[in-house]
Amino acid sequence: MAYRPLLLPYVTWPGDAPDLPVRKGDGSGDLQYIVKASVLEEQQNSLLLQGVTQTGVTMHVTVKVIAAGIVRVLLEETTPNTKRVTLAKDLSHQEVPVSKVATDQQVKLLSDSVQVHIDLDPFRISFYDPDGKLLLDQNPNESDVQDRLSTLPFGFSVFDGQRVAFHDSFTAEPDEHFYGFGEKFTDFDKRGQILKMWQYDAYGAHREQAYKNVPFFISTRNYGVFVDSLTQIHFDMAASNHALSTIIVPDTALDYYVIVGSDPKTIITRYASLVSFPILPPKWSLGLWMSSGFQNDGADKVLERARLLRKHDIPCDVLHLDCYWQRHGRWSEMLWDRETFPDPEGLIAQVKALDFKVCLWMNSYIGIESELFQEAKEQGYFLKNAQGEAYVADLWGGYHPPVGILDVTSPAAVAWFKDLLRPHLRMGVDVYKTDFGEGVPVDAHAYNGMTGEHLHNLYPLLFNDLVAEVTEEITGHSGLVWGRSTYAGGQRHAAQWGGDPNSTFSAMASTLRGGLSMAMCGHAFWSHDIGGFHRQPTPELYVRWAQFGLFSPLARAHGMTTRLPWEYGDEALHIFRDYVRLRYHLLPYTYTYAVIASETSLPIIRPMELEFPDDPNTYTMDLQYLFGEDLLVAPIYNNSGQRPVYLPEGRWIDFWTHEILEGPRTYKIAAPLERLPLYVRANALIPTIEPATNIKEAPFEQITVDAYLLEQGSFTLRDTDGTTHVTAQLTDTQLSIQIEGAKRELTFRLLPLPGTPVIEHVYVNGNEVSRQEAADHLETQPNTWSRVHNSPATVFIDLA
Repeated sequence: MAYRPLLLPYVTWPGDAPDLPVRKGDGSGDLQYIVKASVLEEQQNSLLLQGVTQTGVTMHVTVKVIAAGIVRVLLEETTPNTKRVTLAKDLSHQEVPVSKVATDQQVKLLSDSVQVHIDLDPFRISFYDPDGKLLLDQNPNESDVQDRLSTLPFGFSVFDGQRVAFHDSFTAEPDEHFYGFGEKFTDFDKRGQILKMWQYDAYGAHREQAYKNVPFFISTRNYGVFVDSLTQIHFDMAASNHALSTIIVPDTALDYYVIVGSDPKTIITRYASLVSFPILPPKWSLGLWMSSGFQNDGADKVLERARLLRKHDIPCDVLHLDCYWQRHGRWSEMLWDRETFPDPEGLIAQVKALDFKVCLWMNSYIGIESELFQEAKEQGYFLKNAQGEAYVADLWGGYHPPVGILDVTSPAAVAWFKDLLRPHLRMGVDVYKTDFGEGVPVDAHAYNGMTGEHLHNLYPLLFNDLVAEVTEEITGHSGLVWGRSTYAGGQRHAAQWGGDPNSTFSAMASTLRGGLSMAMCGHAFWSHDIGGFHRQPTPELYVRWAQFGLFSPLARAHGMTTRLPWEYGDEALHIFRDYVRLRYHLLPYTYTYAVIASETSLPIIRPMELEFPDDPNTYTMDLQYLFGEDLLVAPIYNNSGQRPVYLPEGRWIDFWTHEILEGPRTYKIAAPLERLPLYVRANALIPTIEPATNIKEAPFEQITVDAYLLEQGSFTLRDTDGTTHVTAQLTDTQLSIQIEGAKRELTFRLLPLPGTPVIEHVYVNGNEVSRQEAADHLETQPNTWSRVHNSPATVFIDLA
């Protein structure tokens, strides 16, 4: 079942997936599916059934409500494969009251969060919300006009006497839409697409093949499905048959979870409880990351970049050194190239004296020209081929010599590799960029007995785990990595970036689509290469991509060529600096959503459908998004400077002009180069600070809450010193503010919006505060307020 572009070159590489067989027109190939079942065992919240196929083959079917809104369905042999690796966490400690209603033909599992109806003969499983609304229904009978099955029902297929895959099919309602599946660069709405869960070095951001595959999706009918398998799962989302969604799993069992919730946010959080919540990365990671790019330069250039960033007054927190800090041909041996970096300890000390963190590029492969290759080969630290020798593969497309692949299942190999990482962390390096990880060949063999086919998708998780562990061990902060590939549960590594897109507007747009798809899988800390990776962006594209990138969860400028803003002209430099300063200005707002993400797995970059699930206009929208809940971002994705922007129901405020716009409505926008279309939800309270050169881990100080207030609004600020809740209400000429929590000093600024009345009285926590004389600037005395330039804008200090 290969999905390859017709008549175009198809690049093969050692990490390609094996093709699934295709049934011939004569119907050859044995299709087995469950037609009836009987109850073998009952427990409080689960059933073990004996299923029987149409030819009399018996299988076990387990249906279990494992947590609120989460149902596991497991189809396997009567003697299960105990070596099958699963990723879902054990949630058995959660008590879920479940009642059973049984007849001769049906059993119902009923809970406060989900209902499961199991028809025994003919067999069928259906899932309902707590109110009895049908959400998801197995479809075993879909057929064509000659009554031939056009579905793959709940069962398995056999070719040449071998079972090749399990499968299940469900009714896809005509108005149903699907989201998720990892960082797929195709349209955000995956209806009509066939998606394969297999890690690829995708060589760009322009197709279904992706670096980050996650076998989880969400439907607009308020359910999600997570398939717990490491194999190349195929999802056919109403592509082959518009009436069906189908799951094909070439594993020893079919193991999936149906996750029900009142809205997609609830479903994402429940899914994260199964696989992992994100870590909370350090504050500095939310600043700008500036890369050396894929360029062969040395210590002098690194220092020059650091000094020029400070000279140009561009806030920046991380300097990233890409591949060439190591010797070409030996990547990634984790040894400095002493010709171009003769004193790495001194370099890192100088960079850190300028208040930068340091990130080093690395991967889990070692080139055959490295002295360490022979050591690892002799010690058995690499994956092996069928002959038991180190598996050597060209994973660089000829650019770099072939490599051995670290065996991340071997405790000795992991310990050895961690020892290669520790010296740099002790030297002062703060984080590693974990590149690659997608290249495990299917015929490789691992220490733990896995073949490459089963290790392939798991490999990036184990690779990033070991780097995260040693990073946390030495640095003391959470185990942040900057990773390229991942799988289900990979949000625990916090950061992933979007691979290697071309420097084109179309690649920028598909990069955004990939990020939105990742967001629906609960991966909150996602980023991408500002300017694109491959080739040189024009100054216009560089600026437009920077505007998008600086309103992404994490922000890094990186590419094959320079991404330093002063290399793109004075106009680009000024605009770039303005947007970096704006990002730092909004840090209290962004950090609040970072904390929320660590607790809920809700993304910082939010698809329109996620925030407005009841608005059908948002269901296919993938070129604009919410940053947090209150900022709507619409990047310019062409060189005309024009685009449509859809504003959902309610009032929205243009960030730049303060014009009030009504939704739901689509507006035609023309934005000059310096203008990113950016809108604030009416009544939003946005916490801000004055942008600094770099970010401190201490609590934010001198916070100003910008109030886009028309009636009443609130914001719950999260910071390292705790939670602060701010509410404000505007009634005629009176402004009332309530504040409680950790912060004892805040500035409150009521922005001058059209129609805002002139404020005459101000109350803080029920007490009226005195007014100063009219001010020409934003400084007032504690516990007072003032009007600036006789406008409605007001300022308050020390609101405790």
